[in-house]
Amino acid sequence: MRASEDDVALRSRFPGYVDAVTTPIGRGLARTGVTPNWLTTFGLVLTAVATWFVANGEPMVGGWVLVAGGLMDTFDGAVARATGRSTPFGGFYDSVSDRISDGLILAGVAWWVRDEPRVFVLAVVALVAAEVTSYVRAKAESIDLTCDIGILERAERAIALILALLLHPLLLEPVMWLLAVGGTVTVVQRIHHVWCQIDRDIPEELLELAVADRAWSRAFLRAARRFYGEYNFDPAVDSAQRAAQVTDELPRPEPDGGGGPDRLQQARSAPSRRGEVGGGDEAGT
Repeated sequence: MRASEDDVALRSRFPGYVDAVTTPIGRGLARTGVTPNWLTTFGLVLTAVATWFVANGEPMVGGWVLVAGGLMDTFDGAVARATGRSTPFGGFYDSVSDRISDGLILAGVAWWVRDEPRVFVLAVVALVAAEVTSYVRAKAESIDLTCDIGILERAERAIALILALLLHPLLLEPVMWLLAVGGTVTVVQRIHHVWCQIDRDIPEELLELAVADRAWSRAFLRAARRFYGEYNFDPAVDSAQRAAQVTDELPRPEPDGGGGPDRLQQARSAPSRRGEVGGGDEAGT
């Protein structure tokens, strides 16, 4: 089972700390015989229950139930690692359940605040942004590109939403603004990131210079990395590396400085050739 998106985000932001907490718990749950898919399903059910409470005007209860659902979604990956039950279907199921959970809880918030037009619109925008954020990443990964960037990933969304529900008189509208605006910015960031990996082709004239000589190729490679960044622009790096590989296979002309043969080299070798010829004549006579 592939780790959930929020699990990956937390582990990348707090390397070592998240594993130090989740790994022992995952091993303990694994000893009870629970499976990762069971935890994923239980987490989804808890999110549905939280949605019901939120939609019916009980945001604090819904917030605590959502905390429990989020823990299940975190520990399913830990159990999968502890038991070695990492399967393609597990990753697929976990990802689908995450999308359903995101949609459910934000739809519950939208229904709860339906009489407040501004907050309702923010909740709808946040819902759409959350779903599109995850879709862009899934689509990018389906064509072998990376897309794990953004100012507001799933872990941040979940934490912010839980705080908004638990402290709803104070934080609900500010958090909805955060989720709506931050989610939209994240979508734009991810689309731009994918575009950088696909459509920023190397200009033909620069590619010709890169192929012309090994030194040009290295200079071009360094320039591409500085301008686009090694992480954001794989095509430039790959193309420059291919150009360098091609130039390694090209024959190198003799340095002449004037377009003809190396006259100095010929002059230096001429006496020895004359000596060889002369010696041959003497031997012949």
